[in-house]
Amino acid sequence: MADMSEPSDAELHATVDVLKAIGSPVRLAIVLQLAKEPRCVHDLVEAIGASQPVVSQHLRVLRAMRLVTGTRRGNEVVYSLDDEHVARIAQDALRHVQEGSDRS
Repeated sequence: MADMSEPSDAELHATVDVLKAIGSPVRLAIVLQLAKEPRCVHDLVEAIGASQPVVSQHLRVLRAMRLVTGTRRGNEVVYSLDDEHVARIAQDALRHVQEGSDRS
């Protein structure tokens, strides 16, 4: 792991906010889906099994945290992760849980 400088209080609080933003099952599922490829709301609804209003509400949270961006293509908005760090956090956390369940 790269040697990181000691984080400031502001950086620690901002990091906690990022973790809180992906700390809901629906938002985590959205992040994991977007880690695969950019998707429209209807694709996310189908992939994670949540309703369109619920997916849209959670996308607003992720966008407000600047974890997800949306690009209009015709009548649809295609959502993607703002950067790869969020995908790695979500994937690593899931991998940690899956590996832990393999040991049980």
